[in-house]
Amino acid sequence: MSIRSIATRLGLTALLLTGSLQAQAYIEQEQSTGVANDAPSMAETAGTLSPGGYLFISGARRTEAGVTDNGGGSSADFFRFDVGSALSATLLIETPTSAAKPVIGLFDSTAPDSVLLASAFDDNSNASTTLSFTYQLQPGTYYAAVSGFRLGWNDFDGGGHSGWTYNLVLSSPPTLAAAVPEPESVAMLLAGLGLLGMVSRRRRG
Repeated sequence: MSIRSIATRLGLTALLLTGSLQAQAYIEQEQSTGVANDAPSMAETAGTLSPGGYLFISGARRTEAGVTDNGGGSSADFFRFDVGSALSATLLIETPTSAAKPVIGLFDSTAPDSVLLASAFDDNSNASTTLSFTYQLQPGTYYAAVSGFRLGWNDFDGGGHSGWTYNLVLSSPPTLAAAVPEPESVAMLLAGLGLLGMVSRRRRG
């Protein structure tokens, strides 16, 4: 595992343990209900990102058993989120294997077409299972997108590498130093995340 990957994991762990954490977690609708989220106009609502908070999305770049096939294995996945105050946002994707080739992007809500603000890709040139970038956001509406690596990947029109699941985390550090959380709060948070992962794995089974 690379030093950058370790640092990313440690930073995320620290965020999860802050007392001011504002957590919202979702299972991607395309794998849970079959409803497509292939473009900004069809984006799945993920909630509001606040300083010291994060949005967690369990998704898949593959067709799930028992779910209507809307091209979920090869289409891009878009997630809409709001920002109420200026903040630094980090988009991080984690895949279960380094063989996956994810692409992540951040779009604004400029009409009629959203503008790509920042992006990152994994062409499998390293052994990392995480990919991330950080961008300064102003109040407004934004879209996070997940796709697979291919030539011309930055159009986010779908296609590209697929066949893997992912966890997408949108996070922002707290504006003030957070107090040390009570052990009970940490236990409840970790139990909730564990339950979400169990439900997601059961749905995919």
